[in-house]
Parts: sequence; C-alpha cells; structure tokens
Amino acid sequence: MGQVVEAAWIPSQSFLEQDAMRTPIVQLQQFIRAIRDAGYRGTSYALAELVDNAFEARAESVDITLRQDPENSSAQVILVSDNGTGMSPAILKMALQFGGSSRFGQRNATGRFGMGLPNSSVSQARRLEVFTWTRPRAVWWSYLDVDEIHEGKLREIPEPVRRSVPDEYGLRQADSGTVIIWRKCDRLSLKRESALLRRLRRELGRIFRHMLWNGRSMRINGQTVLPVDPLLLRPGDNIQGALMYGEALEYQIKDDIGAGSAAGKITAHFVEFPVNKWISLSNAQKHESGISKNAGVSVLRAGREIDYGWFFMGSKRRENYDDWWRCEIDFPPQLDELFGVTHTKQGITPSEYITQLLAPDFEAIAHKLNARARSSFVKVRGKKSLCSERRASECDRLFTPPNGLEKAPRLRSKGINTPVDRSGLRYKLSTEAFTGPEFYLSKVNASELSVVLNTKHPFYERFYHQLGNGQYFAPAAIAETVELLLFAAARAEVGVENPSAQNTLAEFRRSWSDLVAAYLR
Repeated sequence: MGQVVEAAWIPSQSFLEQDAMRTPIVQLQQFIRAIRDAGYRGTSYALAELVDNAFEARAESVDITLRQDPENSSAQVILVSDNGTGMSPAILKMALQFGGSSRFGQRNATGRFGMGLPNSSVSQARRLEVFTWTRPRAVWWSYLDVDEIHEGKLREIPEPVRRSVPDEYGLRQADSGTVIIWRKCDRLSLKRESALLRRLRRELGRIFRHMLWNGRSMRINGQTVLPVDPLLLRPGDNIQGALMYGEALEYQIKDDIGAGSAAGKITAHFVEFPVNKWISLSNAQKHESGISKNAGVSVLRAGREIDYGWFFMGSKRRENYDDWWRCEIDFPPQLDELFGVTHTKQGITPSEYITQLLAPDFEAIAHKLNARARSSFVKVRGKKSLCSERRASECDRLFTPPNGLEKAPRLRSKGINTPVDRSGLRYKLSTEAFTGPEFYLSKVNASELSVVLNTKHPFYERFYHQLGNGQYFAPAAIAETVELLLFAAARAEVGVENPSAQNTLAEFRRSWSDLVAAYLR
C-alpha cells in the first residue's frame, strides 16, 4: 500500500484576517503601567490594603518594617508581616492576580474587590514578593515584578514554590502567617525615612483606630502604633477632651429601595470641643492637635476609615466655628453602592438617596454646633478684659470728653488752658448678631464707650474670629491692633456733635461695611 501523506493545513486569508482582529481584553504591558497610577493617596493608604487583608485573615498583630534592601543598599524595602491564617498555594496565586480573591464580592468584611494586594503594591514598588504558610516550616513563595512584565518575561502568576523567609530580614514567624515584601520601591510618599515613618504612624493609627481600640495591634519599625482619634474623644496619640453631643443617630436601610440595594444600619454621632479649655492653645498646638482647619465628617466602613470631608451638610457651608466640633459615621459593606465606595477604599460618592436621608439631620445639627461654638467664644472673651480695652481706657483721660458728658475742669496758668487729670472713658468690646449691614456699632453711656461687632458680618466671620481661632501668625498682636483701630474710630464718632455730621458718619459706616463685606466674600 502506498503511504498516505496528510496535507499540511494552510490557514486561509479570511482566517488570518479574523485572527488578526482578535484583541486581548487587557494589553498587559500597558495595563501594568496604568494600574501603577491607580490613585492611592500615598504609601499609608496603599499599606492599609495589606493591613485589611491581615485583619481579615484573623491576624492579631501586624508588623511593618522599613529598611535598606539587603540586596541593594541604595534601595529601600518595606515588609509587612502578620500572624493570620496564611494562604495555600492556590489562594496565594489568586491573591496575586488582579481581581482574584477568595472573598470577591463578600460583604462581611473590609475586602471585596480582589485588587488590594497587587494594586496597592505596584503603586509603590516595582517588585512584590509574598511568603505565606498555614503551618510551621511549610512556607510558600511567589511574586510579581513590574520590570519582568514590561519586558514580556512574566505573563502569568508564577507557580508558588517552597522557600524560607530570608534570615537577613530578622522577622519573627508565628505558626501561621504571611510576609509581604515591597522591593524596588520607587513611588513612596516621602523620601526621608523618618518623615515617612511619622506619617505612617499617624495615618494608619487613624484609619484603623477602632481595630486598635478593640485589641488588634500594629507596629512600625518596632514601635507600637497608637490609635489616632480625629474626634479627640477617645484615648490615643491625640489630645482628649471632646464631649458627645446628643444621642447617636441610627438609620435602618431596607433592601427594597432599588436595584442592588441591601439592608444595613448606619450610625452617626457628633462631638463638640471644649472652647474654654482649648482656646488658649497656640496656633501650632491647635494645628498639631487637629483642631484648626480640620472640620468635617470621618466616614467609616465596618469600623475602618475610608474618607474624611464635608459630607451630608446640605446647604451649610464650612465656617471657622466648625473647627470646634466633629462627626463620625459608620456603615456596613452591604451599603457600598449607596455610599459609592471606590475600589481602593479611599473615598465615597454618596448616592442621592443617602444624601437626602442624612443631610436634613446633619445640616440641622451642624448649625446648632456652630452656634454653640460661637456662643462659647463670646462667653470666654467676655470673662476677661482685653489688652486693647485697658490700653484705650488708660489713654482716654487725655482726650476731651464727648458731648453731653461732664467736661474736665481746666486750670488757668499764664493764659493757657490745661486739662485736669481725669479717669476718662472705660472701653468695652463685645459681639452680637444683628441684622443691620454695619460690621460694628458704637455707643457711649455714662462713662463707658462700647463697640459691638456684628457676628453675622464677613468682617467678623472671615477675619476677626479667625484671629482667635489660630488662623494667623501672632493673632494676639493683630487682634489688639484691630481693636484699637475700632476704638479710635468709635471715639472719633462720639466726639462729633453736629447732627448732620452724625448722619453723614452713620451713612459712611454703612457704606464702609458693605464694601468690607464685598471684599471679604
């Protein structure tokens, strides 16, 4: 029999054209470049993803270490180790995959999207290595390398292999756990290690404050991370002294409000700061303590902070007095869609439903707390005599008394009238909310000249109040100068006797106030 020769298959032109049209969903080299710019606010927020994973794996403690790379003394490495349950080889491969997760879509913990480990890691470093074990001395290792992906050398997650954690890192190993190493770090928030360490402790202490209060622990370069409470209510690496305002608010969300909705409970509470105790702090102390320029709402998702800002306040704009109270809101992962949680867990874009639900209560409480802070400032200032009041009062004995008051007797000596020493007017500065356009009013009564500042005028809101709220350098000196200028203007006004001139001055004051308001808005 003759040999049967099978003809070689030659693809047709149409097949080649169709094949050329096949396009992968992800162009790997371009994807890895783009994902490095995924939008993490900084190294703290990228590391927070790894801490999330550790706590979800039932870790009781997490250690973060910054040090020189033993393989390259000019480079820095970051190690994150925990004593959680560890991972099997299959789970390790899944964890290194973008979008891979054994907990994808779950709503009973902080994780959900399966992007945390690889996404956060490549945003800060070009190489990620993972050592993990579920029992002693059975360590599995795998990695991702941005440079190898760029060069086309790495197209799939490398198969995990058995490898011990290098001794040079000096890590203590629990019976189970995971060690993550960021090498070739080229995108850390700060270059100076000392500055970066300080920032990590503050930001991670704030993000995970509730976990730390509840018994979890975290260390950075061997130093325990303390909770940081932006509400200044509970103990931690912060001043403490805020007071709860009212009862906690609770909102029960049903699962029938729209597509993709789920049931869950939202809780919120407000605190106010003790103005009488903290008003005397220096500008630097107020800034360092988080009092000044930090008004807002801390947004928690399952007890973990994911955002901070001026949320759910309706039409109320942020004002200086709002530095003296805070709000914290917490919601479960089941309500992610309603709050518009980003996949990096760094922000929210609240839905219209949630905004309409919360804003009426939040706005009303914000107005009340603003008014309470304003009132506290007035009371504190009213308890002590201002330097400007004393200084103006001491000088007034040299001036001619206003019309209608007793003129100072004069001594006649060689034809020269010399005023006799007299006590003069007492000066008083106060604040009041009045509806007129003037930013101040003055009046003289018996032996006292009173200047009243309008707390509703932009001069007070945008300038004078900020002097006592730590917004300017040397506020006491500036405030005294401004007060003396106002006293001088008021003293000159009360010395005018002609009714027509008095009307002109009143019109001038109103016009001046309108112009000041326009310039300061």
